[in-house]
Order: sequence, then C-alpha cells, then structure tokens
Amino acid sequence: MKSESICVNLWINFFMTEKSIWEKSTSHGEILKKIWKHLDLGVIDRDHPFHQVVFATVAGNKPAIRTVILRRFWRKNPRRLAFHAHLGSPKIAEIKSNPNVSWLFYHPAENFQVRIEGIATIHSSDELADEQWNATGLFSRRCYVGEAPSQASEKPTCGLPENLIDRKPTKEESEAGRKNFVVISSTIDSIDCMELDVKGHRRSLFVWNEKGELETKWLTP
Repeated sequence: MKSESICVNLWINFFMTEKSIWEKSTSHGEILKKIWKHLDLGVIDRDHPFHQVVFATVAGNKPAIRTVILRRFWRKNPRRLAFHAHLGSPKIAEIKSNPNVSWLFYHPAENFQVRIEGIATIHSSDELADEQWNATGLFSRRCYVGEAPSQASEKPTCGLPENLIDRKPTKEESEAGRKNFVVISSTIDSIDCMELDVKGHRRSLFVWNEKGELETKWLTP
C-alpha cells in the first residue's frame, strides 16, 4: 500500500509540474488557428490524429456513428469538411432524411477535443466527386467496386470481388466503382473545443450565424 501511495504521489507531482494551458493567456482567434492547422494536417498526413474522425448522423430517432477518413477541408467559401463513401451505405439515406451531422476529433498528444456541427451534402456526379475520384488510388477504389456496406451475409466477408481480394484493380477495372463513389461534405456551422489540463480544462465555442459572422463564447468544461 505504501508503494502504491508513493506511485500515486509521483504521478500527481509529474502532472502538476507539466506545462499548463493556463500559463499564458490565449484568445478564440489563437484556438481557432490551432484547430484549422490540425484539420489541414488531418487531410494530408495519414498518421495525424485528425485523419481518422468520428462522423455522426441521425438514423430515425437514434444517433449513428462511425469512423471515416478526412479527405478535404476548406477554411472558407464556405467552411467545409469532406470524406468519401459508398453510395449504398446506410449513411446516405440517413443524410437524405436528416442532413444535420456532427464530427468528433481528438488529439491525444495535445489533449484537446474538437466537435463540429454542420449540414451535409452528398456529391455523386458533380465536379467535387469527379475531382476526388480522380485523386483516389487504385487500391482504395476497390472499396467501391465491391458490395455496399451493411449487407447481410451468411459468412464473414470483405465484400470485395474474389478476383480483387489479393490485388489492386487495373484502372479500367476500378472504373466499375465510380457509380458507387460519393463525397459527403458538410458545412462547419459550429465548433466546440475542449482543451484538457490537469489544472483545469478550457472550453471554447465558435458559431457562425446566418450572416456568416463568427460569434464566440467561453464555456464551463
């Protein structure tokens, strides 16, 4: 018991001497700048914590969440996020029924969480969908050649055609997946940021009103 108490005290002393977010003043502008930076990195760096993000829709009267890959981020005109999806995925019908969506990002090394709310749009045959399809590698295109997600199966299955399980498709073969490929984008209407700190967390809110003007608040964690 004595050794456990010593360990606990050592951990407390360690955390209490760690650099705190409260050591210097900050502003909503500085926090938003940090969020934008990490969203940019989440798109281009597959090892960045923001690359894999939790995306939530409304399924009837229940929440539905899943992990998706962040593919695009626009800071303005308008502010948006986007990822790729299969046209036959249940999330497509959910968005068509209710386009209100939310995103959850977490950075474990920097100890902060970002929640974003917005309105989703499905892009299947427009310029954005074509642009993203052309930028998608052949190996990734396999996902759209295969069966739609969430289909019942009598045995475990990856959903891919048998002739593509162990190899990437040719460019010609991959084009069969174009009809199933969509981009889901959503506006960034609000951001709720929580910065975690052993000496007390800090929470900030960013909301863009109907005129596109940014309104900010500090919130209790």
